[in-house]
Amino acid sequence: MPEPVPAARGAGPSLAVAPASAGQARFALNAASNFAYLALSTVLMIWYVPYLMHHLGPATYGIVPLANSLVMYAGLVCDGLNTSVYRYLAINLGRGDAPAARRTFDAAAALTLLTGAVLMLPAAAVTWLFPTLFAVPEGEEAAARFLFASVCATMLTGMLGGLFGASSQITHRFDLRNAVRATALLLRVGLVPLCFTVWPASLWHVGAAFLASAVAGLACEVAVWRYLTPQLTFRPHAAEPAAAREFISLSGWSTVNMVGFLLLVQVDLVIVNALFGAEATGRYGALLLLPALVSACAEIVVPMLSPLIMAHYAARDGAGIAQLARRSVRLLGIALALPSGLVCGFGAPLLGLWLGAGFAELDLVLALLCGHLALNLALRPLGYVLTAYNRVRVQGLVSLGAGLANLLLALALARWTGWGIAAVAAAAAVVWTARNVVFLAIYSAFVIRVPWWSFIRPLAPGLAGLLAVTLVGRILTHAHAPSSWPALAAISGAVALAYAAAAYACLLTPADRRAARQLLRRRFDV
Repeated sequence: MPEPVPAARGAGPSLAVAPASAGQARFALNAASNFAYLALSTVLMIWYVPYLMHHLGPATYGIVPLANSLVMYAGLVCDGLNTSVYRYLAINLGRGDAPAARRTFDAAAALTLLTGAVLMLPAAAVTWLFPTLFAVPEGEEAAARFLFASVCATMLTGMLGGLFGASSQITHRFDLRNAVRATALLLRVGLVPLCFTVWPASLWHVGAAFLASAVAGLACEVAVWRYLTPQLTFRPHAAEPAAAREFISLSGWSTVNMVGFLLLVQVDLVIVNALFGAEATGRYGALLLLPALVSACAEIVVPMLSPLIMAHYAARDGAGIAQLARRSVRLLGIALALPSGLVCGFGAPLLGLWLGAGFAELDLVLALLCGHLALNLALRPLGYVLTAYNRVRVQGLVSLGAGLANLLLALALARWTGWGIAAVAAAAAVVWTARNVVFLAIYSAFVIRVPWWSFIRPLAPGLAGLLAVTLVGRILTHAHAPSSWPALAAISGAVALAYAAAAYACLLTPADRRAARQLLRRRFDV
């Protein structure tokens, strides 16, 4: 474990302790905060999606997730920039080098503003052409343009929010980070039913809610940034070209990596819209909430691993990174097997109760969307490892190739197999798993200089758990499908308890069980 790094003069009190030590001290509180946000977002979105679909109709509702997926591509450049800024800022602050941190932040502020200005041009063009480029229900053209423009504006404010939000991650204050996210989410979801009560339901109100939540979220991010890192200032005019060049290369390859990643996970809605129309887009878009919720389960822990990995790297502790990565992959796989398996096993009754009997037939599509997540999300910490070592160029090229392969495979399967929208989900599952298991796991082992199988073997317990939970769920559904929410909750809860006991006894190592007991005994204080 690295020794505490003395804070440099001007570094705030939050940096008086090395980030790795601070992160371990706050782990329970941060995990509880992430879980609370997950619970809030799960409850809200499970209610919000059918609410919008009921009031807007499936075809009109489909514009909402479609606009979201398109804008994510525009945000790739700023996400790549934020990845680079986070790496260098975390290393500067972790080593107590406040002057270097200020230079990094100044350069990042200037590049973020410049990037936002450049992205406004294509955003305006796509906003105007949106009804021409995509299938939009008749009469909704103007509202669709406004919604897309609102989501673009949310993305642009999110660029600045991501810059300021780096402070809460680096200082391990995920409680404050989640408070900001919860505020924005409550506004985005809460304003819509308020507007629908006063006026007839429309996409205009959904767009207005996006704008209001974006402004509030940015204001909260700035307040948290000033509180946690008072030694940093927002001075884009003071940016030094040398500081900007230091991380432009990393941000560029990070952007390439994210382009490929989004071609894996976000191009499906565009393909569905182009090949199957607006109605299918709405139905498919509604299903995407459930894999998003499984991914959100990973967010309880995964973001907290990034500053820990950066702290070990700043302390030049390669052995600590390897040990942390192996254990993270194994435990994440075991944990994510439960939500992924429950969704795959009880998909038909879940969809029937949630969205209506007509959606129960999409349970296979849902299984294709969620089943592979137990493996692929478990490998996410390895991305932080490659970022820490600044080895993202090869990762970016492979991800871009995988994204293009997914696009071609999805188009081919959708046109020639007769599988319908299931073909699009199947293509993403196959290519994403191949990219992560074949490349990411092996390449990360090569970078850390450990045996090539070091991050593949830890996936086995999670895979076994996923198959077991899915099989049990399918058998129980076939024998007696739950016909009410209490029945579904009771039967899935029983499966969850049985899996937790079996995982503790059979899948965890003795060291894992000791760590779990210590964590349960630890009080939530810091």
